[in-house]
Amino acid sequence: MSNDSQCSAVAPHGGSWDAIFAEFNGWRGACLHHISAVEMAVTETLLALSAAAPQGETVRLRQLIGQRFEDLSAAIAAGGPFARDGEPALAALQRYRDNQEEFRALLCHGAIKVMIDHSGDWTLVIRSLSIRARQAERGLVVIDRPEARSRLDALKSEGQKLASVLGQLRKIVVS
Repeated sequence: MSNDSQCSAVAPHGGSWDAIFAEFNGWRGACLHHISAVEMAVTETLLALSAAAPQGETVRLRQLIGQRFEDLSAAIAAGGPFARDGEPALAALQRYRDNQEEFRALLCHGAIKVMIDHSGDWTLVIRSLSIRARQAERGLVVIDRPEARSRLDALKSEGQKLASVLGQLRKIVVS
């Protein structure tokens, strides 16, 4: 049997492996789309805050996205140059980070294996490796198809709320 015929083999439930992997990749792509939209909103907000910063105040503009989340938090937190106007955004930003940051790291940096059960439903096994306190920290997360759909819904909802609040903050500081 050639590789082409293996790729289009019929899965036990009657669907093709290609269709199952297309569904998984579509889900992952939708997740990455919503993550990217939030990252764009965070960066746009940092740039707007930096341009509108009062004389003598600076807003850090670092390169890595985790650093940008931290820089935005510092700019809108108590003691930051935009603490008063940024209070609603700070709460939304913290909620997003608490609920989605680990998931974002898994999707973007984890090694993902797609497993398919006898009914054709997929399950993800995501392995991660990071460094904490100069030591390897290994992680393993298992997500089944229904949970994956719920995670996408939550990511989309929280991301849209955060992007909206950040858009409102940009309007306030620009005017």
